[in-house]
Amino acid sequence: MPKKPIILDFDSTLCAVESLDALASMVLADDPDAQAKVAEIERLTNLGMSGELPLSESLARRLATLTFDRAHVGQLVQSLRHQLTPGLVEDRQWIEDQAEHLHVVSGGFVDWIAPVLTPLGFRAEHIHANVLRWDGDVCVGFDQDHPLSRNGGKPEIVHQLGLGPNKGAIAVGDGISDLELKRSGHADRFIAFTAHAQREVVVQEADMEAADWTALREILDQTWVS
Repeated sequence: MPKKPIILDFDSTLCAVESLDALASMVLADDPDAQAKVAEIERLTNLGMSGELPLSESLARRLATLTFDRAHVGQLVQSLRHQLTPGLVEDRQWIEDQAEHLHVVSGGFVDWIAPVLTPLGFRAEHIHANVLRWDGDVCVGFDQDHPLSRNGGKPEIVHQLGLGPNKGAIAVGDGISDLELKRSGHADRFIAFTAHAQREVVVQEADMEAADWTALREILDQTWVS
């Protein structure tokens, strides 16, 4: 029996932080109102991830707070490489061996997710995320027509990829957008990953819970062909 597709989130799943929040902390480091602005961005992140605010609004409001360029993104990539979920880097051989079946579908941005994950063995063509818009080296927003910028975007992308329903896909993540894959029938099973964030509604509806990368690996290895 062929292995089932695994659909992985990035922020607070493969990565220990919310990458846009991390970018905000970096960009606003010298802003006298940095603490208040970062707190507001984190609040908007949580509202979007818990389903209390439309993802498109959460994303637009967070980005509107920031002015950044390609150099900031390069710095963020270097930072995120040191903030990956413990155990992930050490499992590079497993990632490379299973790369055909691993798909990253994230509401974050491919501009930094791909450079962080491809050195670990994830395939660039299997990484799906939002896309920033640029005017030269300055970010001027994001593609608001991209499915992943809105609620229901993950099921839409998974459908476009031909991974579900009826493919036995297993979804892994911490947010309401990951749970949507199970609710919509595009994933047969949903694993709530709670190493970095634990959202009650997500855990309640999950088929299983993994509190760290080792536990997730064990679940995947046990259920992949069952």
